[in-house]
Amino acid sequence: MKVLIIGIGAVGAILSKLLSDDENVESILCGDIDLERAKKFLNFKSKKIKLIYLDAKSVDDIVLVSKGFDLIINTSLPKLNLNIMNAALLVGANYQDLCSEIDDSYCPEQLKLNKKFEKKGLVGLINTGMAPGVTNILAKELSFMFDEIDLIKIRTLQDQISINPIFALSPEIILEEAMQPAVKFENGKFLVVKQFSEFEDFEFYDGYFRFVYSVHGDEIATLSKYIKAKKINFMAGGTDVESSKSIFDLGLLTTEPMVINGVKIIPLDIISQVPIDIPTPFDMNEMIKNGTFKDSEMIVTVELFGRKFGKNFKAKSLVQFHSAKEINNLFEGANYISFSTGLSAYCFSKIIFKTKKRGVFPPEALSNESINMIISDLIASGLKIKKFFSN
Repeated sequence: MKVLIIGIGAVGAILSKLLSDDENVESILCGDIDLERAKKFLNFKSKKIKLIYLDAKSVDDIVLVSKGFDLIINTSLPKLNLNIMNAALLVGANYQDLCSEIDDSYCPEQLKLNKKFEKKGLVGLINTGMAPGVTNILAKELSFMFDEIDLIKIRTLQDQISINPIFALSPEIILEEAMQPAVKFENGKFLVVKQFSEFEDFEFYDGYFRFVYSVHGDEIATLSKYIKAKKINFMAGGTDVESSKSIFDLGLLTTEPMVINGVKIIPLDIISQVPIDIPTPFDMNEMIKNGTFKDSEMIVTVELFGRKFGKNFKAKSLVQFHSAKEINNLFEGANYISFSTGLSAYCFSKIIFKTKKRGVFPPEALSNESINMIISDLIASGLKIKKFFSN
């Protein structure tokens, strides 16, 4: 199998390393617009990995380098999804990405190309990170236990213990997500909720409570299409979310002009110009060694409420991803979100050539057998997945 990865930052680099260790993968071509930055993340110890310049804003440029590849994976920005998908169609390659760029229709833009992928006998597996991604298959797995589902609750926790908090994902992605209002699904309709306006003190496990807030979650748009449930909502908490909330509460995540000392400024323009980047593997490794970044915690939970055999029933899946210290032993210099996302994407990539399904679809559209295979791979990779059931 030959794989092209587009977008080589913290996530793309981890995915390339995991793929290079896979005996079924012959070669990995990594394309990025910023080669100097990409070189700081990539592990070139594997002869399978090669880096080239690639501007993914140009479909023609993607087509030029992607002929002969079996799979193209977009680990860059969701705004490039359709460009890369159209290139995949032109060269006859399967496609995978991590998240969507959802508009007011609440329909992931990738689904528009479903029939074209079906016609060519190709797979377009979308939204394959942690959240969305792992959250989707956990919800689908639990849904088979119910006769009727009233509510699907997705809660995530992204926590870091650090003297100097880091951006674990692209600042551009973090800002875009913080600017988007939250959406929940209730009785057949999507309801817009102001970001961070709703909250709850959520118990993740064994009396461990943390505040979680209403934020944007891509899962809502697809789960509502593939699982019959009356209500679906998503909330997230932890230091990462709290940092975004603080900036939002200060009124800095807006394009509305403000006048300060007679000068008109746009707050978001100022925030966007702050020179902040994801720590390179070298930087991350140094911070862990000197103790300025102590550890992290990444938890995903999915709860379903409804009925089974006419009685009330509740099911919960809890996933604990690797901590920063565990990750540094496995993949020196990786951060807790990029590693978890890259690992999730890798496990999803393995199913693309095993599924009989064709077209463009999210993880929850996969068969029960395929979902079980992905979950087994995640567990084999060291993830702790626990399930709880009650009436």
